[in-house]
Amino acid sequence: MEDEYKEIVRKFNEIYNPLRKRYNLRSHIHSSIYESEDDLIEIWEYNGETRGKCIVREKETEIIDCYKRAIDELKNYKQEREEKEHGRSAAMAG
Repeated sequence: MEDEYKEIVRKFNEIYNPLRKRYNLRSHIHSSIYESEDDLIEIWEYNGETRGKCIVREKETEIIDCYKRAIDELKNYKQEREEKEHGRSAAMAG
């Protein structure tokens, strides 16, 4: 279990960190020791110090499931942002 957790956190950071720097993202990760409380990962876009759009909000009973779903959402976010940027640069070139 611990190895799987370390691996999933590594994968999360691998995709999150470059996006965090490029798009000014900030994360909030809450893992509870209590069974009755859900674990949570939220990732927000920021404009300077102003919080913008929430791009990931995963609430699960297991933190590892939060990370897995957050990774999928970050991949989708990255793809959408890149498509937007390529669309914009293609329009400018044309």
